[in-house]
Amino acid sequence: SASVFISYPFKKVVIALRESTRLFSQSNIDDKLLEQDIEKILEWQKRIRVDKIKAVSELSEEYGERFEGYLFSILDTNYSTEDLRELAEINIQETYTRQQQINQIIASMGKTAPVFGMLGTLFGLIVILSGFNEMDSLLTGLAAALMTTLYGIVIGNFIFIPMAKKMNNIASLQFFREKLILEGILLIQQQKSSLQIFDRLKAHMHRTSQQF
Repeated sequence: SASVFISYPFKKVVIALRESTRLFSQSNIDDKLLEQDIEKILEWQKRIRVDKIKAVSELSEEYGERFEGYLFSILDTNYSTEDLRELAEINIQETYTRQQQINQIIASMGKTAPVFGMLGTLFGLIVILSGFNEMDSLLTGLAAALMTTLYGIVIGNFIFIPMAKKMNNIASLQFFREKLILEGILLIQQQKSSLQIFDRLKAHMHRTSQQF
């Protein structure tokens, strides 16, 4: 709605609308995916144990701009474990904050849509009452005017608000997923055994599952 474009920069509103279209493609973060992440981390550990420099370089290139690629690019520069954790957590938090801003814009659209629907109805009534001649025309115009309220309620309460809630849930799941991957990388950096890595990550996954 117009108030959203007034409250937020136009570019951010456009980004929010574009991101909302990716809602369903990102909604598949579940226990199965987290288990696959753990298997993937254990595979990384095997490759790095054989030849760390080569493996880290290859993995950094393989994952590119994705979060995993960012972690391996840091690992490739020989940062300490604490520096790696700090930089990665900043990246995770920034990504989560950006997603929350997008969710806030979508939620604002949901809250204001019914209001603008009502304004449309009031405007329609003013036009109708200022120039009606027959009762049939009045009733037809009134029905059309009330439709704007209906559309506002439907769009706000059944599209934008549920969408914002789901996007918020997805953002939270992605936050914990990236935390899981970071934990795995740190354990590899600390040269933990495969069993230790598996047990720690399963415990992390269990804590995440309890929250969702």
